[in-house]
Formats: sequence, C-alpha cells, structure tokens
Amino acid sequence: MIKLFLKTALRNLKRNPLNTAINILGLALGFTVALISTLWVLKQFSFDKHYSNYQHIYQVMMTGTFNDEKSTDRSTPIPLVKTITSDFKNEMPDAALVTNMESNNIKVGEKKLNAPGFYAMGKFAELFALESVQGNSSTPSSPSTIIVSESLAKRLFDKTDVIGKILRLNGREQYTIQGVYKDIPENNTFYGLDYVLPFVDYLAKNQGIEESWSSCYFSTFAKIDNAAFVPALENRLTNIINKKLTDIKPEILLHPMSKWHLYDSFKNGKNVGGQIQYVWMFAWISIFILLLASINFINLSTARSLKRGKEIGILKSVGVNRRQLIAGFLVESTLAVCFAFLIAILLATLLLPWINTITNTVLQVPFTRIQFYLYSFLGVFSIGILAGLYPALFLSSFNPIIALKGKMNIGKQGFNVRKGMVIVQFAISIFLMITTYLVIKQLHYTKDRPIGYKSSNLVNITSSSQLISKNFEILKKELISQRLIQEASLTSNFVNKLTLTGGGFNWQGNETKEGSIMGIFTIDENFAKTVQWDFLKGRNFSKDFKTDSTGVIINEAAAKFMGVTDLTSKQLSRSGINYTIIGIIQNTLSESPFKSITPTAYFLDFLPKNKITLRLNEQQDISQTMKAIAQQFNRFDPDLIFDYAFTDKEYAKQFEQMEMIKSLTSIFTGLAILISCLGLYALVAFLTEQREKEIGIRKVLGASEVGLWKLLCTEYLWLTLIGFLVAAPLAYLLMETWLDDYVYRISISWTVFVFTGLTALGITLITVSYQAIKAALANPVITLRNE
Repeated sequence: MIKLFLKTALRNLKRNPLNTAINILGLALGFTVALISTLWVLKQFSFDKHYSNYQHIYQVMMTGTFNDEKSTDRSTPIPLVKTITSDFKNEMPDAALVTNMESNNIKVGEKKLNAPGFYAMGKFAELFALESVQGNSSTPSSPSTIIVSESLAKRLFDKTDVIGKILRLNGREQYTIQGVYKDIPENNTFYGLDYVLPFVDYLAKNQGIEESWSSCYFSTFAKIDNAAFVPALENRLTNIINKKLTDIKPEILLHPMSKWHLYDSFKNGKNVGGQIQYVWMFAWISIFILLLASINFINLSTARSLKRGKEIGILKSVGVNRRQLIAGFLVESTLAVCFAFLIAILLATLLLPWINTITNTVLQVPFTRIQFYLYSFLGVFSIGILAGLYPALFLSSFNPIIALKGKMNIGKQGFNVRKGMVIVQFAISIFLMITTYLVIKQLHYTKDRPIGYKSSNLVNITSSSQLISKNFEILKKELISQRLIQEASLTSNFVNKLTLTGGGFNWQGNETKEGSIMGIFTIDENFAKTVQWDFLKGRNFSKDFKTDSTGVIINEAAAKFMGVTDLTSKQLSRSGINYTIIGIIQNTLSESPFKSITPTAYFLDFLPKNKITLRLNEQQDISQTMKAIAQQFNRFDPDLIFDYAFTDKEYAKQFEQMEMIKSLTSIFTGLAILISCLGLYALVAFLTEQREKEIGIRKVLGASEVGLWKLLCTEYLWLTLIGFLVAAPLAYLLMETWLDDYVYRISISWTVFVFTGLTALGITLITVSYQAIKAALANPVITLRNE
C-alpha cells in the first residue's frame, strides 16, 4: 500500500510541474533560513559551557555615576581582588585578576611573531580550567616565567615539548616556559589567548599600583558556589569600595559566566541584554519565515487539491475508502516536504561558507549528530501532516457523484481562511521590511556619529619597543624627510582606544578625599596635529610654553562633568599636582560608538608613552609607503615585527556585529518577500484560472481589460493593506524597545511606514498584475467554449 501511495504521490507531483516547483522551492527557502538561523543561535548559546564551573564563575564589575548617568564597566582595582581573597574565602574561594589582552612581539632564535596575552594573578588557570599539555600550566607566579598555548609552542618551536625553553618578549624581556596548555576553543571568552605572564612582573613595572583603589584597569573573576549568596556579596563589596571611591558612588555587580556572552550590555547600572537580543531576533525571524513558507505551502496545496475532484470521485467509485484517501494525501504532502528539506540542506551547505564570512564564525550542518536527524524528521513529518491534513479531510468527505460532476465548492469559509493566511504572509513580510529598514538606518546613523578626529590615512603602530620610543624623534624626522608621513605622535593610547581610566581627580567644587575617575591619555605636542582635533576652546600643547608640563586638555564630557564654563574657572588636580586647563576639545570617540563619551583628560607627562600614531602622506602609494616605513622601524630595532592598523578600519570593526545583523536581516527579509511572491503568484494563477469563465462573461458583457485588471488586483491590494495595518504597530513597538538600548539612536519617523507600505503594495501589484493582465486579455470565446 505504501508503495502505491508513493507512486501516486510522485505522479501527482509531476502532473503540475510549475506549481510543484514553486511550492517546494518556497518551503525549501523557509527551511534554509530556519536551519542556518538555528545553527547560529545554538552556537551563541554554547559559549563557555564547556567549563566545569560554568554555573559558579562570576566577573566582578563596577557601576559608577558620571554626569548623573550610571556607567557599568568590567574594570576593577587590584585591592578589590586582594580583599576578596582575604575576607571572602568562604563565599568566594577562588579569585583571579588579569590585565587587558594585548599583542606583543615574541622571538625565539631567528623566529619572531606577534601573539596576544596578558598578566594574571590568583588562580586564573585553575578557575578557567586551562588543560595542561606539558609541564605546569597553573597561573605563573615566579618572575620571568610563562605558560603558552599549544599552537604558540608549535609556531615557535614546531613542537609542544618546550618546558624550560626561553623566549624573548618585545625584544628585551626573557621568559622561561613552565607549561603548555591546550588551545582555548572558539566559543570561549578567552579565545585566542596565547600566553599568560606572572603578575609580579607587571607590578615591578608599575610601582604603587598594587594599593591604588582608583586605578581601575583590571578584570576580576571569582568562584561562588552558592548563587543565593550573590545579592549579599554585592552589597558587602559595594560598601567596601564605597568607602574608597565616594565621588562616583560605585556599586559592585557580580555578573555570572552564563550571561557574559549574551547579556553584555548595561544601561544606567542595569543589564539590558546585549547579544541575546540578536539571538532572539534571528530565532523569531526564522520562526516567522518558516511559518510564512509553511502557510504558503499549505495554502497552495489546499487550493490545488480542489482540481482533483474527479480523481477522488473515481477512486471512491472503485472502492477506495476514506482512510486510504487521507493516507494518500498525507504521503504526497510529506513527500513534497521531504524534497523541500533535502533542497534546504543542499542550499544551507552551499551558503554556509558565505554566512560564516558574514557572521565571523564557523557554522556546520551537524551531519554526525543523531539529534539533527531526529529533529529534522519531526519537523518534516509535522509540516507534511499539517499541509496534507486539511485537503485530505475535505476532499475525502465528498460524495463521489458530486465529485465526478466537478461541482465541488469550498464555500466562503474556505476562501476566507485562505485570505486570512495571505494576510498573515503579508504581515510577516512587511514586519521584516520595517525592522530591517530601521536596523540599517540605525547602523548608518551611528556610523555617521562625529568622532572628533580625522581617521583617514591615520595609522596605529601596534608593535613598538623601547628602542623605537627612545629614538622616536629621529625616526619621525626621517619619515617626514622621505615624504612618507605628514605627522607622527608618541602617546600612551591610540586615539580610538581609551584603555585606561584612573581616579583621584579633584577640582573646585569636588573636594572629596578619594577624587573622581576619568579617562587618561598621555600625549605629545604633535598629537592634536596628527589626529586633527577640533578645539572648542583654548589651544594645543606647545614646546614654547614651559608651564604646559602641568597643563591639561579635556574633552566636552569632562568639561560638563567638572562644570567648566571657561578656561580660567577651574583647575584639575591629582596627587597634589594642579593642572591648568589649557584647552577643551570636541568629544573624541575613543570607545564603543554605541556608548556615552567618557570624561577624559589629556596630559603631556602622566603615563608611559609607547604607542605611535602616523598620518600618512596622501600623495604616496599606501602599500609602498608602509613597506618603506617598516624598513625605517627595523633599522632602529631589527627584532621588531612591524605591525600596524589603519584607524578607520579599526573603527569599522566596531560595527561588525551591526553589519552582520544588517546583512542577515536583509537576506532573510529578501527571502521572505520572495517566498510571499512565489506563493502569491501561484495562488493568483490558480484562482484566476478558477474565475476564467466569470471573466469571459464580463468581457462579453462589455467589461474593459483595465476594469478586469483592477477587479483582480484590488482584492490583493486590500489584503496587503490589512497585513500592513497588522504589522506596522507591532514593528514600531518592537523597534522602539530595541532602540532604547542605544545611547546614540534614531527616532522612528512616520516616513518609514509610508515607504514600506508603498513598497509592499508595489510588490503585490507587480506580482498579481502578470496573471491579471493575462486573464483580462484572454479570448472569451475560448474560455466559454465548454459552456
């Protein structure tokens, strides 16, 4: 019997090749979107879950108040982790602290390369279960010792048996390898970490920082066995740090590892989601598109089944019972869904390399996992049954005599159900159009945000050394004389990367003992010219003024924070030194473009300067220029691995996630519109065919082609309009909530809805018009011949 059902099903699918192709292709596209989206969503939920302590590791974060706005940051001071280690042993048995991950030059013999790593103290390696390959992979504590990743050991020595080997860091510091650990997997917070250095070496280079509560430069982690302790621990830690940093009213937040990747966004001291918003966005988009494709499939299957009345009548006449008819319809429907799913797997496999490039991740169809086949079977079977159930029950219930006469009538209720399904299709497509338009608009709005400097032809030299820093003035003159650059500057930070904030700042009206936290840059006299700052008040640092050694330039956010109205109104002081404010610059975007600007102060002498920024000569070829500059750098330091980054490209990287969201939503929306158009085209073709005699009679009675075209199109334009009225308010409410999480955001204009509404009506009109015009131009003699 099953064999007979399969043969019959294949025969019926072949009978209407265009209809079958449209039906299966629409469903296949829906399956493709759902499959790719599901793979990406599952990847996001897999982050850090391989840790045995996944449910017990927390990051210690701090919320401070700046300009009456709460800002939450991952940076904490060293004394805080020391307090946790000494006073919270029972509730927080393990703790660790690390510096920012930075790339450094590493050399072994004649082999040299750049690799990222950081300094760590406490039980970092133990807390994050670094798996040992060779030697002792616990957190290094002795001076000049290091643990390295398996891949770094192979790159440097072509093997992992490297315990006791020596490597040189930045050309001057020698480290002995005490252990090799397994590479950290991609779906991990510390992915890419190639080495860990002992914190004692960091302290030796930064005297006095160990006891400074205001030096919030570090990331702190702790293990908490009982989650019920978390609120009380937050309160106790807040009380401790409040006594040390009173001005910013700090609050401690213990952020669980389970939320690091997906819940990484904070606003006014509260977690407002983060990546999880995009995860749910794509989950719902895939559900909507799969629903749209399924509705499309069911609608067309139901409509086409009405032409099979005589077939059903004959089958019933020769003794086929109702149960067998229902089974045949269900087999046919499920077979079509199977074909659609197989096409979807093929499309997904072909598209995944491209999708991986867009999402900057590695997604693969899990052919080796039994769960994949189980869920696939359940999905195909469910949709197949749902798609075939209604026509099976409906057609199998007809009297064979009526069916053989071809007088089957589905009635108004059936047509109303089909109209309702078309409205849902339009609503989903229009909803996706509105949301995609607003995502793209927000992206461009943030990209166009003023950054306070000119980023084109600006280069950050990410690899430097003491030799380069010592000979910087000579090197700069040489580069300018060769017309390779226009300006160069030696600073503590790159213009687009505020990596340090510090406390202890006071001014008139802010006389607290501990002072306030601000962003800190140390720059030279050429920095303003190099990055082309915009001064709102005052001037740049100058070698002509000896007093500029105690001068400071602040940004607009700092001026507002301090209440500075003019350059003579206040001084900035720290550690007993008074700094005269000589200039106020336009806010420079040195952090995420999605965040508020941090109040920042720029000094001549404050922090060590080892970052070089170059402004290239616009008249020269960039590739040749960079080669020539590299030669000059290596002339001063032969061991240096010359590494650089263009500032504008570095800035663009901060939009990678938004670009990914834009690309995927655009693709998915395009597919949703295509699925809707395919379904609408096939449905209109069928219904127009059903009304061909009515159209023929109307033509005989004098109806014009234009009148008939309007008659056939108007109904679908009304359905589109109803779909728009359903989708528009839902899209507005969702996007208004989504945009609330952005500090720098667009406002939703009514023009968005006018544009998308007209676009949807236009797409419907184009899709329907072909069949409408074809029907209106048909010869009524041919259509009425059978009458």
